[in-house]
Amino acid sequence: MQYQLYSSPTPADRLILYFNGWAMTPEAVEHLIRPEDYDLLIVWDYRSLDLDFDLSAYKAISLVAWSMGVWAADRFALSLAEALPLERAVAICGTGYPVDDAWGIPQAVFEGTMNGLSEANRVRFNRRMCGGKTYRHLFEALAKRSTDEIKAELEAVYRHEVSAERSLPKADALRWSLALIGQEDRIIPADNQLAYWRGQGVESRMDTNAAHYLLGGATTWEELWA
Repeated sequence: MQYQLYSSPTPADRLILYFNGWAMTPEAVEHLIRPEDYDLLIVWDYRSLDLDFDLSAYKAISLVAWSMGVWAADRFALSLAEALPLERAVAICGTGYPVDDAWGIPQAVFEGTMNGLSEANRVRFNRRMCGGKTYRHLFEALAKRSTDEIKAELEAVYRHEVSAERSLPKADALRWSLALIGQEDRIIPADNQLAYWRGQGVESRMDTNAAHYLLGGATTWEELWA
């Protein structure tokens, strides 16, 4: 995984650990105001789930994951020798089963996106992901990553998930405290997300006006877990 750290002006022992969505860059959350007493670590690029960063300096972590980042956060936590010192864990428009007809992206849709991804249709997909032309500022940021790179990222997720056993509750999931769902999500069906989180026994909140990029409606990190 790639990462970028944003440090507090004074030494902080609390961290917001953010797992970004597929194909995304840090610009997806640059508009969110960070609490003064928190550092922020943004991770993305799930071709590998290795993170070359020492989290041991932080006594409390607020984990936020969006879209494919929910899956990545589950997998990352499973790889750790010790549990993260979580204050909270908020999942946004994602599930632990990204390739699933009932609890994620339907397999045929996922495969169609993966196999058909090209420079020509990438812009159209970005608009679906971000909610039409509302967030034009993200489009240039998304173009920073090559189509070959983000396709390889999608293929890495697919290789793991296509043969994985699935059941609810998902035994190796993080201790999620809240799931936020956008009713107008055109990437992961809202009903699938709701079914997944109900099966996990996790509180979920449906935003009737939000699309997949639910983050765009917030101005601070605290709004996401309030």
